[in-house]
Amino acid sequence: MEAWNRLRDIFQDNKHSRAVTLEYDFAHTQIENFPNVSAYCQHLKLLSDLLKSVGSPVDNSRLVLQLVSGLTESYKRVATLIRQSDPLPQFYQARSMLVLEEAGLKKATQTTYSAMVARDLDDSQKNVDQHSTHRNNNGGKRQQHRSNSGKNRSSSGGRGGGKGSSGGRSGGGGKGSDTSRWNGGQQQAPNQWLSQ
Repeated sequence: MEAWNRLRDIFQDNKHSRAVTLEYDFAHTQIENFPNVSAYCQHLKLLSDLLKSVGSPVDNSRLVLQLVSGLTESYKRVATLIRQSDPLPQFYQARSMLVLEEAGLKKATQTTYSAMVARDLDDSQKNVDQHSTHRNNNGGKRQQHRSNSGKNRSSSGGRGGGKGSSGGRSGGGGKGSDTSRWNGGQQQAPNQWLSQ
């Protein structure tokens, strides 16, 4: 009997220590430490079952309130709905509400992400189109400038050549002819004048 009493005391002491640890874990469970709502709810239910096994049972109201208090800002709407319910919903009902809310949040996130991707692709395409248009405009301007430059060179060359040619013909040839006639005429001029 003495040995039995000692074993019982050891077990009860251990039970109280376990209860303290479980209570702490239960009160500090947050959804952000879990991959999804289902894992979060499952962990809370497990802790409540363990507390019951060590003589510290958790009723439904406390379990649901702890479930709500561990939620993040994303679940604010459904958390407010659960808290304002009178009486509070059963744990599994609250869990179902959270799962539905999680699905809605994921869908909204995917829609937002798809819209952002589509907008980024559209902006990228616009930038490419603008860059292509800019290059085409610059290319056209450069080609037009080259054409105008070629025309200017052709015109200047033509005018210069014409002048040179004209000058050569009229200035060089004409003056040369006049001069030659004049030079030759200097010797013949008196006779011509005399004859005239």
